[in-house]
Amino acid sequence: MKNLPKKVGTLPYRLSTRIAFFVAGFLMASWAPLVAYAKSRLELNEATLGLLLLCVGIGSLICMPLAGPLAQRVGLRKLIISSSLVFCATLPGLAIASDLMVMAALLLLFGASLGLLDISINFQAAAVERAAGMPLMSGFHGFFSIGTFVGASSGTALLSTGASPLFVTLIAAALGSLLILVTHPRLIPSMPDSSSNFFARPRGTVSLLAALTFICLLVEGAMLDWGAILLGTLQHVPSASGAIGYSLFTLTMSIGRLSGDWASAKFGDKNLLQSGAAIGVAGFALILTQDLNGALLGYMLIGIGVANIVPILFRAALNQHDVPSAQALSAVATVGYLGVLMGPAAIGFVSHATSIKVAFTGLAALLGIVLLAATFVARGSIPANQES
Repeated sequence: MKNLPKKVGTLPYRLSTRIAFFVAGFLMASWAPLVAYAKSRLELNEATLGLLLLCVGIGSLICMPLAGPLAQRVGLRKLIISSSLVFCATLPGLAIASDLMVMAALLLLFGASLGLLDISINFQAAAVERAAGMPLMSGFHGFFSIGTFVGASSGTALLSTGASPLFVTLIAAALGSLLILVTHPRLIPSMPDSSSNFFARPRGTVSLLAALTFICLLVEGAMLDWGAILLGTLQHVPSASGAIGYSLFTLTMSIGRLSGDWASAKFGDKNLLQSGAAIGVAGFALILTQDLNGALLGYMLIGIGVANIVPILFRAALNQHDVPSAQALSAVATVGYLGVLMGPAAIGFVSHATSIKVAFTGLAALLGIVLLAATFVARGSIPANQES
């Protein structure tokens, strides 16, 4: 991403990028409170619901590799706006669909728009960061985390007052549409990268970055779907209170990402990557060996530890020289997203064959690989001014 005008790095562009990340997180999380309603409305058992939810991941995986060439053909600004509006338009349908096939189609569309929006706002973020000449990626991702918290909590609060799912989704869609349209003047109109490949097969440094992103997003997905079960199994916490561990995980992740740009500028991406992975491993050790208080501290350490790893890996993908930057980011994000899709199933399989404790020990070992690989990532793709 070269020859960017200096204005792209100014405060208005940074603010619009933060809003775009917030909208993506907000819209994604607005679906979370609706899952139980969909299960009841469609009279689904757990197995069928699990298969239905895979549609979101499938839609994202199909469209993520297409984000780069689409942004080059129609313009980055148009792709961000259009994918956001489609994202908003699907929400009310998810609240009222009463046919299984219609619901599956809507979730595929929901996932597809999420995948396109996720990649395109990261293109925007990378351009703004490059033009500004300072680390900004972690802060942008921090606003995504804030959006997920606001989307899930506000939807839950409205539903608890007796509001209908349709009303809640109409409010969320209206707010999301309004916010993304406000950003319109400060979204980059076209992609600086001229490559037209639909998808770059990971090679060289990109292969390593994709593998590490897969590990980190696998950890995040496992904490989302299995964190409460782990706390209940090891600490005998009631199901109603099991989510406290994941709540602490998301809280410290948000804090970590909001302070990540400062930490990156002060300590360097290499040191932040290594220390984050080490803190995450320590968090797993606490969860697996300590009492409840120690385990809750472990959840917090994992959140703060992994918070900035994916933003650093995304930045590294855009700075490497083996693959054009836009296609590199698409490849890394797509392979990484497989971790979110496959992680919960893999944890379930390993837990069934051995135990949940063994499965989470494996996650700690995978984070250890990220720690060992940090030096090679820095050497190949992190600019000198982002190393200490």
